[in-house]
Amino acid sequence: MVEAQATADSGMPAVMSVSARRIGLIADDHNGREDASDLPDSVFAALSDVDLILHLGHMGVKEVSGRGAVDRLAQLAPVLGVRDYLRGSDGEQHLTPADGHRIAGLTRVVDIDGVRIGLVHNLEIAPGPAILSPTGGITYPEGRDLDWVLTEKFGGPVDVVAFGGSHRAVTMNVGGRLFVNPGSPTYPKGPGRSSGRGSGTVGVLELANGTVSFELLELSLFGTEPPLS
Repeated sequence: MVEAQATADSGMPAVMSVSARRIGLIADDHNGREDASDLPDSVFAALSDVDLILHLGHMGVKEVSGRGAVDRLAQLAPVLGVRDYLRGSDGEQHLTPADGHRIAGLTRVVDIDGVRIGLVHNLEIAPGPAILSPTGGITYPEGRDLDWVLTEKFGGPVDVVAFGGSHRAVTMNVGGRLFVNPGSPTYPKGPGRSSGRGSGTVGVLELANGTVSFELLELSLFGTEPPLS
């Protein structure tokens, strides 16, 4: 069940309270079709047993929002996600549309049985200070502690930071907070990855007895290469 609760910061979406054990994470699918019919079948196979899906942005490309991904993924489990910026054909950055409580805010918090997960596409842009995620570490403004930085970013404390943007899978524990990036299912980057469209990754957070673990899923194990859009 998904239930809205008020946040301390009225400029951010309401905290969503959810009961779930397995939470699918997906980011940067960059579907070339509005209905997201080009989202690979392997994504659905990999996330077939989750209770909730968190989408971390960049469903589409240029003027194609790819919002059909929400409806397609919702056949598996409820979907919550964040807005983001896409560069249009005019070269300008455009804020993608909201979709009720499903897609809301550039950052938001989902409370899953007491574990607060902060969602964001790009850690480096507002709201809040820039958080950089170079290979091997997380950096934030010098002289500020992590609690302050995350409160400014998400409007309150979080236990897990789930982000996208880089197309690179990340799992790091920083100051007692778990930072995770599921990579990209269709345009993955990183060691051993070829440029262009290919079979990438999604992730799964598992909550049990107050603890959180993260598993990265290689889509090549769940089906064939994604079709060209």
